Amino acid sequence: MLLAHFGWQSLATRYDALLEAESARQVHHMPASSREPCVSESDIRHLPPPVAHYLHNAGVVGRPPVHNFVVEMTASLNRAPGQSWMRTPILQTSFVHDPARLFLMRTHIKGLPVVGLHAYTHEGASMQIRLFDCWPIVNTSGPALTRAETVTVLNDFCIMAPAVLIGPEFSWQTVNDNEARVAFTNGAHTVHATLSFDINGDLMDFVSDDRHVLETDGYRWSTPLGLYRDFGMARLASEGYALWHYQDRAPWCYGRFTIERVRYNVALDALPRASALRRP
Repeated sequence: MLLAHFGWQSLATRYDALLEAESARQVHHMPASSREPCVSESDIRHLPPPVAHYLHNAGVVGRPPVHNFVVEMTASLNRAPGQSWMRTPILQTSFVHDPARLFLMRTHIKGLPVVGLHAYTHEGASMQIRLFDCWPIVNTSGPALTRAETVTVLNDFCIMAPAVLIGPEFSWQTVNDNEARVAFTNGAHTVHATLSFDINGDLMDFVSDDRHVLETDGYRWSTPLGLYRDFGMARLASEGYALWHYQDRAPWCYGRFTIERVRYNVALDALPRASALRRP
């Protein structure tokens, strides 16, 4: 009660407030009819061959466009090379048009409860991590973080919602039979990545040099992928890793992620609130 008197708000409450505000902004992007045209062959014709192959493998053609998606996953995270791994349930809600991303997590550091919220909206990006949801461990925002999190949004689209990649906000360049380069523009930010595919056409890695923002960040960020399986409306990688690469030392893998459930085009009034996030 005392904290609330001074304007304190739990990150779960903030997640719910941002979700409600973003849902109100996204209403006009939702299809007016269930008979919305599905993605067709002509929609992917402009893509580099390995990207088009990937979208075919994902089952994009013949299915509706994606307007939003909700992801439930479990991560193992560490705060520095050699430190212990922290089991971390995650709830993520992403909006495709006028992109937004709300990423809520819970974990423990040395046995103490920690809550984290990464928010990316039209107002910019912010990252808050709190001990007992009260004392700040990380509290940052600003243009550099927004640019870095634009890379994260691009990564999400490539891995979790490949149907989105047909849009005009993506510019593509073929590198070779198994690689393509993409530029993604959202507002004032344009970021780049290289996508690598295996012989079967599955996305195996995403690499970007545009995500550095914190002192501990490397010059390059990558997310190797594997264990593809069906998630209903798409066939996706169910496991991935997050690595920082450095000029003067070995890469640091700070995250291992397992996607457990993905839902697409969820009705705005049915989007999960923070209470749906599991305890670690």
